[in-house]
Amino acid sequence: MRTHALRLLLALLVVSVGIGLLSAKPVPAPGEKKEQPKDEKSAFKPVDVNADLLATDEQDPKLNRPSKKYTIKLQKDKTYIIDLVSKDFDAYLRLLDKGGNQLAEDDDSGGDLNSRIIHSATKDEDHQIVVTTFNGEVGKFNLTVREFVIKGEAKARDVGKDGISITANINQNDKTPIGKLGQVYSVTLKKGESYTFDLESATMDSYLYVFNSKAKLLAQDDDSGGGLNSRITLRAEEDGVFQIIATTLDGDETGEFTLEPVMHL
Repeated sequence: MRTHALRLLLALLVVSVGIGLLSAKPVPAPGEKKEQPKDEKSAFKPVDVNADLLATDEQDPKLNRPSKKYTIKLQKDKTYIIDLVSKDFDAYLRLLDKGGNQLAEDDDSGGDLNSRIIHSATKDEDHQIVVTTFNGEVGKFNLTVREFVIKGEAKARDVGKDGISITANINQNDKTPIGKLGQVYSVTLKKGESYTFDLESATMDSYLYVFNSKAKLLAQDDDSGGGLNSRITLRAEEDGVFQIIATTLDGDETGEFTLEPVMHL
């Protein structure tokens, strides 16, 4: 009986060790890099820099003003919002590719004297952000970079030859993915067709954004609609659902507006 029990115990031990070997993960050899999960390698970490722009900083070759340069890796087909905020000077942003070629620039799109660039990267590579000053003054600033993701309406609205007319309000609780107060609308557009988007308000300084289905910024506008109204005209390069953000220039105004997308005949 004792011999039989001992054999049974040994058999169970062998099975247990075998299962452990099958389920164990391989241990990297010395000097070998542990493979990182794909989603961790591609994760973007937001940037938040508080610093001082000094009169002695390197001169920006375009504006001939003091500047600071930051390198950040952006990913293809991802959209990013770059904000430069300062209470001390008139902020100015420039975005360059790895080779130093300018991709975008902005003075006051961030409201007041702050700068904002919304950029969709076409390559996985390092980009250069140039922080500078439009008026030559210097001081403290905050630079942030975050990935932009937009979620539209559950059911998109079809924009046909008769167009759509939406009258609504912007309230204090209506924060959009770009950080401004506003409303987000989803519309279905057809490839090859041209459309006009009008945003009008009697009480607010309108500002309009249009994004494609991949959150790529196609156009933005402040006053092309006359007065303080916004207008964007574009040709759809694909069939799909596009996102519209109806907001204001400074992003903190509230009130009534009318949004009218229409297809050109």
